[in-house]
Amino acid sequence: MRFLIVDDDEASRMILTAHLKGLGTCDVCSDGGQAVEAVARVLESGRTYDVVFMDIIMPGQDGHETLERIREMERRAAIPDEKRAKAIMATSMDDEDNTLTALFEDGASAYLVKPVAKTDLLAKLSALGIVPT
Repeated sequence: MRFLIVDDDEASRMILTAHLKGLGTCDVCSDGGQAVEAVARVLESGRTYDVVFMDIIMPGQDGHETLERIREMERRAAIPDEKRAKAIMATSMDDEDNTLTALFEDGASAYLVKPVAKTDLLAKLSALGIVPT
């Protein structure tokens, strides 16, 4: 299993990395530009990420724009929909508009509220068929 964690908050990156320990490898980025570069490298090697955890609110390129760019790269690489990375958006804000935009317009699979609890994370991964219950 290969995960990409994209968050401008170091504590959030560390929490997700700790929760995912033992489930696979984690690449970590602190902004959207780094995430786009990481996905490009992985796609060039003929692989994909299984899951991308994306903070919605980040300075510069936000989570919406970053996920849109990732989805475009996957399309250009002819990755079928079922093989695309599952995108789980994360937000510390109770912001229904941003969350709904991420889910319905950006192609996200799910969302989590920060700080992310391990039980919530594992439940989302299980619901998406990523890890067994």
